[in-house]
This record gives sequence, structure tokens and C-alpha cells, in this order.
Amino acid sequence: MTIEMETRAEQTENGWLDQDGFEGPFRPGNGPRSDPKGKFPTGPSVGEHMPDVRCIDADGEAFDLHADRGDSPAIFLFFRSAVW
Repeated sequence: MTIEMETRAEQTENGWLDQDGFEGPFRPGNGPRSDPKGKFPTGPSVGEHMPDVRCIDADGEAFDLHADRGDSPAIFLFFRSAVW
């Protein structure tokens, strides 16, 4: 699968305004504004079993998702980064 990057934008006085109305210092398709176009893999569907993964928590500590939660349910949040 080839992922095509969204690059449509309008240059403004303060940077670049993308198609979603977000303005940032980088033109879309570059650096932190590399947003994929169309369909692309985003991870498991709601309710689908997560694969075995090692994660990093908010304090930078590694943990094993399945080993740490035992038989308890878990919520795994994927955060789409933003231009700050």
C-alpha cells in the first residue's frame, strides 16, 4: 500500500492553512504535518484484540499491554499529533 500525503494548503501571513482549517508553520505533507490522504491503516477496530505490543507510558516507562492488564479490560488511546 502506498500512502499519499495531503499537501493542499493556502499560504497565509502566519504559515499554511490546510483543508481542515488548521494553520501551522509547515506546509502540509512536511514534517509534523504529514497527513495521509484517503484510506490508510489506523490500527485495530473497536473491540478487536490488540496485538502483543510494548508501550511507553506518559512518564516514558515501557510496559507490556497484555501482561500489565491481566484479565482486566483496557482502553488504548491513539492520539493524532497536532501542530503546536
